[in-house]
Amino acid sequence: MTSGNTRTLLHTIEGPNGSAALYEVVSPGQAQPSYEVDFGGTSTTFKSMGEAYIEAGVMSGTPT
Repeated sequence: MTSGNTRTLLHTIEGPNGSAALYEVVSPGQAQPSYEVDFGGTSTTFKSMGEAYIEAGVMSGTPT
């Protein structure tokens, strides 16, 4: 996460593979937020909440 960004936890998805945390990230000067999924010590960024939510389910092993 870059300095100045606001990162808000939206949802945590629990599954057989572990927990995936879904965050909304708002950056100064950006018109739209981005979304991050933290899973297994790795953070992946997505442009849409829907895509991030689906991938969080895949990563955790719980389809969303």
